[in-house]
Amino acid sequence: MTKRLGSGSTLIKYAAEGASVYTSCATRGDVGEIAEGANATPETLSAVREQEYYDAGKVMGVKQSILYGYRDSGMAGTPDNDHPNAYIQVPIDEVVAKVVDTIRELKPHVVFTFDEGGGYGHPDHIHASTAAKLAYFAAGDPSYSGSSLAPWKPLKLYYHGFPRSRMRKWFEALALADPNSDMAKLDMEKLGVADDSLTTVLDTARFADTRRQAIAVHHTQRSPFDRMSSTELQAEFLNEDYFIRVDPPVTRGETGIIEHDLFAGLDI
Repeated sequence: MTKRLGSGSTLIKYAAEGASVYTSCATRGDVGEIAEGANATPETLSAVREQEYYDAGKVMGVKQSILYGYRDSGMAGTPDNDHPNAYIQVPIDEVVAKVVDTIRELKPHVVFTFDEGGGYGHPDHIHASTAAKLAYFAAGDPSYSGSSLAPWKPLKLYYHGFPRSRMRKWFEALALADPNSDMAKLDMEKLGVADDSLTTVLDTARFADTRRQAIAVHHTQRSPFDRMSSTELQAEFLNEDYFIRVDPPVTRGETGIIEHDLFAGLDI
């Protein structure tokens, strides 16, 4: 999902510029909606979406797409939240250990994940964000006992976040186009992040075509562009990616957008 409604353009940008880009995904999205005409059933959805995840990674230039394989927890407030195998039922320490192993093995300089609200309140996104932040700090801690791999301290941590003002416009358009969708039932006031909390914006306009190609790979999910008739809304979605820098923390006196590159200030 992060590639479709999140930070896919950023992944494409840095892969195109020569960085080694990796993704990790917690679930196969196996209880999600199935787009009309998709070659999937509830019984085959997890396998189909897993392949879509790998195929989209290839389109974007991702070096490796990692899948932890937990069960999708479904949208907030649905019965799938309570399934014993749902991702959100997995103890956070178990998830953190997996992510720490990933960080220590791959040795990234920059890590980014969902914002604390999961973009639009999806419980799996929130669980993943919490685990990623804890793992980011634990990976460089020699006293951490959940991994046998050598410590590795990444240099920067970000939350990817859509400005709430834009997110509200997008989801209003989605709700008008498909009022029966789960997306149409979300609380508009809890979407995205406060505009003034954002610290970093990337210009991703030149990667828009590749992003569209990656989105198209996800046949089982309706493209956001199917429900965004306005070219202006589509441009907003594709041409910029926004982040909140979590570590190093923003210093006192720094406000608004302070960076235009996730690697800003790093000598690597």
